[in-house]
Amino acid sequence: MRYSEVLKQIQKKYIDKSFEKKDLKNIVKSIYGTDNEKTIRNIIGILKSNNAIKEIEKDKYIVVTKLIYQYKEKNEEKAMYKLIKKEYPEVNFIIWNTDILNEFTLHYVISNYIIIEVEKIAIDLVVNLLKNNYLKKYTIITQDIINNNRELYSNTENIIVVKPLHIKSPLKIEEDKKYISIEKIMLDLYVDKLYIQYQGKELETIYENIFEKYDIDLKRLMKYAEKRTDIKKYKEFMNSLYIPKKYKLKE
Repeated sequence: MRYSEVLKQIQKKYIDKSFEKKDLKNIVKSIYGTDNEKTIRNIIGILKSNNAIKEIEKDKYIVVTKLIYQYKEKNEEKAMYKLIKKEYPEVNFIIWNTDILNEFTLHYVISNYIIIEVEKIAIDLVVNLLKNNYLKKYTIITQDIINNNRELYSNTENIIVVKPLHIKSPLKIEEDKKYISIEKIMLDLYVDKLYIQYQGKELETIYENIFEKYDIDLKRLMKYAEKRTDIKKYKEFMNSLYIPKKYKLKE
């Protein structure tokens, strides 16, 4: 059974809004004369695996029309990753730079940090490792230090901030290497005091621009949000934004 006609009908009817499993059943039945549960599950599985649709809530889906976000690391970050991985191969961590947020911000932010998120138990180990190798070029501090002394570092360039990696963080994994996901970026900006310069209207603009350009795994985002913040207030924030209707949430 070929499913291209099913996808065409879904794209035609639901390109700018969400649809439910029962809607897909109606489409399949109109084309193939069956709404067999196994057939429906197979079709959903194939469409999801080919990134044609995405589940945003249980049995609720959207058509994928945006780009898939992929973090692009710089050479310096690659070198840091290699150093930490060699010294502490069993430790989970990611490296990213806040300068990527300028793609989405209302105002261009000059003061950016290299962020290294690592298992809490290994923070001091990683800080010492970085100081032994990068102290001449970078100011290396923990999240707690910069949060409590922000004015002290307001004009400091080349900062590396080491912070705890939340155990439920949604990450991307490619060839056994972990990268930050767009969903993690979004929620962390909303929650973490470290990113105070991106609050208010700036945060709203960042979210709206992300939704405008990239495909968002809403189910993954909300699962992470449930672990880190007041989910009711977060849904209210999301629903206050100018984003496609298909991303609106039930409060």
